[in-house]
Amino acid sequence: MFRFSNQVWRGMQMGEVVTLLTSASGHSLVKSFTGQELSPQPFSTGKLFNVSEEPVSDLQSLSALLQRLENDPKHTVIRGSLTDGKNSPVPRKMEYFTAIPRQWCMIDIDSLAWDGDVSDQQEMVSYAIQQLPVEFQAADCWYHFSSSMGIKAGINVHLWFWLERTCSDNELKAWLSGGPVDMRMFNPIQIHLTANPLFSDGAVDPYPNRSGLFKAGTGISTVTVPSDLAFRSAVASRSSKQRTSGKSGLLDPADIIRDPDTGLAVDGREQLMFLLSTQVMQQLVTLEHTPSEEEVTAALWDRFCEEADISVVSARGPWTVADAATKARARLHELNNGTYDFVSRSDRTILVAGAGKVARPKLVGAVEAQSKLNTILGGFFEDLARGASPRAAVRLTMGTGKTKQTIAELKKYLTDKFQQTIEVYVPRHDLADEWEESLEGINARVIHVYPRTGGKWDEEQNSYPHPIMCQRAEYVRDLEEKGHSIYGNACLSRTSGEQCSFFGNCSYLDQFRQSGNDLGVENTIRIYTHASLFLSRNEFERQAEPDLVIIDEAFMSSAVSNMPSMPVGDVTQHIRLEGLPSLGFDLVECLTKHQGDLSYLRDKDIGAFEFNAVSVEGLNPATPFSAGTTQSRNVRSAKQYKALTKLLEIAAREVEDQGRDSFGQLIHDNRKTRNNNRKNDIVICEHKPIRVPRSTPVLYLDATADPIITEAYLPALQYHQIDVHQLAVVSQVHDRTGSKNFWNSKIGPEQENLSEPTYDARHNDLASLITILNAWVKAGESPLIVGNKDLCEFLREHPKLDTGVAVAHFMSLRGSNAYADRSVVFITGRNQPPIDEIEQQARSVYGNSGNPLSYDDKENLPLDQVEYWLSARSPQSPAAMTVPSFSDPRIKAVQKQIREAETVQAIARLRLVWADYQKRVFLLSNLPVEMPVDHLIEFNDLMPDRLEMELIRTGDLPLTPLGLEKMQDNLGLSKGAAKKLFQRSKASDPKRLLTQLPALVRTATQIATFDAKVKRTSTHQHLFLPKDYSGSPTTSIYTPWSEAEVLAHLTTGWGEGAISNLKLEYLYGPEPEVSGE
Repeated sequence: MFRFSNQVWRGMQMGEVVTLLTSASGHSLVKSFTGQELSPQPFSTGKLFNVSEEPVSDLQSLSALLQRLENDPKHTVIRGSLTDGKNSPVPRKMEYFTAIPRQWCMIDIDSLAWDGDVSDQQEMVSYAIQQLPVEFQAADCWYHFSSSMGIKAGINVHLWFWLERTCSDNELKAWLSGGPVDMRMFNPIQIHLTANPLFSDGAVDPYPNRSGLFKAGTGISTVTVPSDLAFRSAVASRSSKQRTSGKSGLLDPADIIRDPDTGLAVDGREQLMFLLSTQVMQQLVTLEHTPSEEEVTAALWDRFCEEADISVVSARGPWTVADAATKARARLHELNNGTYDFVSRSDRTILVAGAGKVARPKLVGAVEAQSKLNTILGGFFEDLARGASPRAAVRLTMGTGKTKQTIAELKKYLTDKFQQTIEVYVPRHDLADEWEESLEGINARVIHVYPRTGGKWDEEQNSYPHPIMCQRAEYVRDLEEKGHSIYGNACLSRTSGEQCSFFGNCSYLDQFRQSGNDLGVENTIRIYTHASLFLSRNEFERQAEPDLVIIDEAFMSSAVSNMPSMPVGDVTQHIRLEGLPSLGFDLVECLTKHQGDLSYLRDKDIGAFEFNAVSVEGLNPATPFSAGTTQSRNVRSAKQYKALTKLLEIAAREVEDQGRDSFGQLIHDNRKTRNNNRKNDIVICEHKPIRVPRSTPVLYLDATADPIITEAYLPALQYHQIDVHQLAVVSQVHDRTGSKNFWNSKIGPEQENLSEPTYDARHNDLASLITILNAWVKAGESPLIVGNKDLCEFLREHPKLDTGVAVAHFMSLRGSNAYADRSVVFITGRNQPPIDEIEQQARSVYGNSGNPLSYDDKENLPLDQVEYWLSARSPQSPAAMTVPSFSDPRIKAVQKQIREAETVQAIARLRLVWADYQKRVFLLSNLPVEMPVDHLIEFNDLMPDRLEMELIRTGDLPLTPLGLEKMQDNLGLSKGAAKKLFQRSKASDPKRLLTQLPALVRTATQIATFDAKVKRTSTHQHLFLPKDYSGSPTTSIYTPWSEAEVLAHLTTGWGEGAISNLKLEYLYGPEPEVSGE
């Protein structure tokens, strides 16, 4: 059973109070505005405060207190309590206040997009509450429109609720995550302004009656607290806890616990010594030197004593140098028997021993997986049918049939339903087409929602990819490109009420309107792309809240796309304040020279007021509404104005956040561009709110769903995970990172190779890879190669690449079935954007979480030792690879979603779960993935050497140096050269040859053992691929050589009568002894 923390329990035992602060210096704790322009006036709280407490017992007493405080500009509220032993006046700092769970909470909703009636306060409050968890939607509350309401766009309101029990700050953050809520409020010292704003010198309050009791209509005045909230809070806290690391920079596994004061490990020291032993071996072992057991033991014990507190004695007894000696012997044994060599061209390509203790998911068969999925989906739709609001995420191996089964359940559910609105979100429009086709016959009107203007122009097709829904498309495109909102500028004016001349019969808006004939009767399913998840709902969408939202596939890429940025020069030019003309320069200095450290600004007494007081209205293009314009008018861009407005809003919010030490959603970007210049921009990593209401039932289907990321947008989902066995043999290289730079660096040499009079199939790694891909086609197989976009564009135009090879780039594959019939996939590398971009995306995802991210030095990222998931049939001992990572689990989750998840997506295009035969997967990057690996190999074992190329080209190969001289005279090798070539080749071990070719080719390969007389008689071998190896699976794979044919072929090189004792067998039969030269 989960127990409440001591902090929560303490709060439950006390009578509830509200902590009030009064400025000791007499400052008014209220926002004020002057003049007809409603100019904000300087706002300062002072340095010291007197502290008092007011008792409250329910919503009524809380409301009475708040109503009284509205007319008292001397007081404000915080959640914390004055720490025992501290006396007023005190500064508003964490060391003077204690976090106390409260039975009340204030929810601050800021700039919530709203295009409805701004005079209807009840409607606006109701809409704001709809964005909150369902528990809040059922209860009354006290509302108070904040000072910026009517001055700043959107709904800005404070909502005060009374809770069933006391809740800690962390619990409230977990409860309210994923919504448009200012999480700063859940901090012991964050001010909750309660006084009405002051207006003077001609300024008129746009909301003179800005507060009141909002009644939900249920007669309930207490919010029910979810029974699992304490658990959810603990999970959220754990996921935001920065991982510790040792002096080498290697991140600690979860079971290593370090003393927070000394940094020494006090638990998990067995695992620590294991990790240190591999590090010591990497430092001591070289190609020329094998350390002694004494050397390794001494170095390991020194390292262990630096990292671990050996004075703490556990039940196992004290740690001694004998423990180090045991680990030293184990590592040296692995070195001596060739399991690990501890040496490589880079620390990131050294295969090391794994502990073998990583818990792996239990793999189930496809039939069992479908049964489990049916149970989950059946339960979900049963709950939905009885009026519940289920919210579930299903993480299921790709290709199992989750979409198909979901559609079947949806059809069944809607059979006897009416007036249901279902929204489906998929990655791309082609997948929306597939959904639309699959829904044929369903009891619903199915609408594939297309964009207004036909999408992005397709140069190859010389057309727009989608139907053009807007009759003023050219004008609207101009507005879109310049960053203007479309609905308010081209559809319906929010100020005058004027409508577009085509408003009544607009095909785009018809996608959202219900006709009079079906109103209230027919079910409606709208299929959107993921991009729509982060767009505000138009007035027609708001008329009917969806009864169910289905999200198919991961949506993070849409959540973090199109982050605005602006040149540093624009910031310094436009962010100025009378009396403080250097404000923009100070902000830039903070972000560029001080890595966003907020103390730089705070020490200059720069706070929220300064940023809020900056006006950039002069940059507002204020495009007039046009009802009939159809042609482009070259309207002024709104992008700069909108970006500056958002930047100022974020700067004000974050500098005021007492729980934050550095900027989270603003960052300086000085990365190099493609033309080798450097950017000099401020990137706004804004968190985009998702349009799915918190009370709406949700079914999220994704094979790589990450709970940490999902929680930031779709909180409180019930997670189900089903891992399915896939019919594939997986081989992965361990001595190449497979980075984008690695493969792209081969494009230039390959272009030179193509320009030469004679093409060299072994000129570079890319040429060798093309040879292998063509060999698969020649064997009757259908390969798919996946890589970065630049590489794939080059390969598609490569004249030597067989047309039977399919080429696809990362990020274009998600959800696609286009490659289901492919028999083998080569994943050339990993899909990883620059480190800066990963961090920017993480800042956007978690920018509203209330728990600031922890940032690492991007030039010296910590390392993580990640173990490979080895299959049961793998002969490999537990193994691991050291990879760059992030110490904050949330940033690592974003990195994993981009990098590892995209690799898994690419593999899944072969639809391995229901494959009719065992397919092949080759991973040309050493990054461990969440998939069992059968073979860990070196890159050179995959890429054919010169003799392998000859075997692929001719279909047969001598396996002794003398044989090369006799049978392959086209190579022009001397006796010494032939011997050296053979020694360097994998041909010295025939079974290492062609590991990259189809299994049927290899198993059908024959080996001839024979005696040959040249001066003296010696035994030789010769390898034969299936006869007529040319592409047809019926004539190539299954046509063996006869002894007579082999003898005739060998005689052409060795000479008449030279061959005796010929024995022909399959390569994987018994291996005879060979005495040949």
